[in-house]
Amino acid sequence: MAVTGDTRQVIGVAARRRFFTAIVKHLREALPEGHRRFAHRGDFNLMKIWWDNPRVHFEVVIDRQIDRIEVGLHFEDGPVSTLAYLRALDALVVELKHELGHHVELERWTASWGRLYELTPLESIDEKGGKRVASRVERFIVALQPIVIAAAVPPERSAGR
Repeated sequence: MAVTGDTRQVIGVAARRRFFTAIVKHLREALPEGHRRFAHRGDFNLMKIWWDNPRVHFEVVIDRQIDRIEVGLHFEDGPVSTLAYLRALDALVVELKHELGHHVELERWTASWGRLYELTPLESIDEKGGKRVASRVERFIVALQPIVIAAAVPPERSAGR
């Protein structure tokens, strides 16, 4: 991994691909049986993981602009469904912060886009960093996917996939 003059890491395509592949491998082995059959896609600096609706997904973002990695649950299916999911999480936000950490944030970014997420320092995209991030994604899924399911929010924009 090279370092640029402004000290931000230069992370090659192969390293990002290995990083995302390692996360998927960890999740397939570590998640409870009922959560192991997920879909995923990794592009450039982000990876999405979902079950029924690709617009409601867990996301890992390598953000070199701010030297952080985001792990989050994103709602991008429309204003009505986003608000419903945010309300479901907001009702449990104290418990979720206790479970996932006080630094976890719940936010509505736009009318049709929201997320519960955390930002951590971008230390490295190697085996050790991959294991750390994979463990966080696992914790997010175990804590949040049951809430997503229980919320039973009907698809909005994704209904006409």
